[in-house]
Amino acid sequence: MKFFVIRLQLVFVSVILFLTFALMMGIVSRYNFRWDFTKEKLYSLNDPTVNLLRKLSDKALEVMVFYPHDDPAKDRLETFLRQCRLHHPKFNYHYYDPDRVPSLAKKYNVKEAYTLVILYGGAQEKVIAPSEEAFANALLRLAKPLKFNVCFATTHGEPSVGQKDRSGINLFAQSLEANNYGLKETLLGGGESTISQCDVFVIDGPKRDFDASEFDFLNKAFEQGSGILFLIDPMDIGQGKAFVDFFTGFGVTLGENVIVDKMSKLVGGDFLVPLVSQYVVEHPITAKFNQPTFFPVTRSVNPSTVAPENLDVVPLALSGSGSWAETNLATLENGDAAFDPETDTPGPICLAVAVEKKKTSAPQKAAAEAPAKSGRMVVVGDSDFVSNAYFELSGNGNFAVNMVQWLAKDDRFIAVHVREPEFKPLFLTEKQRLYFMVAVLAFLP
Repeated sequence: MKFFVIRLQLVFVSVILFLTFALMMGIVSRYNFRWDFTKEKLYSLNDPTVNLLRKLSDKALEVMVFYPHDDPAKDRLETFLRQCRLHHPKFNYHYYDPDRVPSLAKKYNVKEAYTLVILYGGAQEKVIAPSEEAFANALLRLAKPLKFNVCFATTHGEPSVGQKDRSGINLFAQSLEANNYGLKETLLGGGESTISQCDVFVIDGPKRDFDASEFDFLNKAFEQGSGILFLIDPMDIGQGKAFVDFFTGFGVTLGENVIVDKMSKLVGGDFLVPLVSQYVVEHPITAKFNQPTFFPVTRSVNPSTVAPENLDVVPLALSGSGSWAETNLATLENGDAAFDPETDTPGPICLAVAVEKKKTSAPQKAAAEAPAKSGRMVVVGDSDFVSNAYFELSGNGNFAVNMVQWLAKDDRFIAVHVREPEFKPLFLTEKQRLYFMVAVLAFLP
């Protein structure tokens, strides 16, 4: 009987201990806190990220992490995600190897590893090469859902958004949809109703000239604050005069040439596919963009020497110093391109510009009136870089999406300070070094 009581007590104590530990684990997992004692708070989230997580705490926030299996980079990301979970009661994350679950990667349009897909309330955002700033801006877009309509012109032989062959733009369309942009196909006409339905017009490689009414429509859309992305390929000498005249009115010079860059051979490319790695850092499109891009068979696009006074015309992307603008197109067809200092322009060559109405201060008497609408335009001397054949090449896709975001005036962006450890060397005098040595050798042992 005595042994039975002892065994019963042992079982009872074991159950109590188990319940105690279970209760403690429940409390710790539910009310988990971390203290960061580093001076720079290296292991803490920035205030904007914390505020956004708390703002989205009403619904579940799920993060799908597409990383290679056993990649060491996951350790740092794991620390970051655990910090996020402390500030959101319904925050969950799961790891997936895109090579092991290709169907899931295809479902969420994940094209490369090191990608996060954030799901919240039926909406989703995608972050490639995640950083705290990119993650926080994805949360901002989820917290401030806005709908922008991007209208693709289909009047003059431009590709359709559903076209999936090499010359189509289906990948470009999917990337815009993944960023919660609405897509439409439209004709350049229809007056006010068409303009009001489209935040951005995309004219992607027209194969025929526009007539006067279509240029008037684009002028009116620009004046009413719409964004226009114009991707216009090189044309034979003497053709496309209407386009040249139209862009001259916006302070843009459209070159009748083709950019040649024999340095592209060094990266396995073609000399008619210039490599671009020089960008204007002052413009929102390219300020944080540092990926190389490739533009197959492109022409020069430059700010005019005499630009309209009410417009800001900014170059965006430049070809390398070893490139040039070839004007003898017949030699290109024979593959015998050579720089001619008398007729060709040496690089760097501008191949993309951004146009925007200048922001002027209104007179005091008109201070109460609504501000003038700011139209925006981006002109690129090539359309192939957004085609399915080249969209996923290096930074082409990200550059194209950046342009659409700026044209749509999608200014949902916050800057997150990157915390770095401070370098503070310790300088000791001779006497201090002696005291330190004595303390280490005599007292510590």
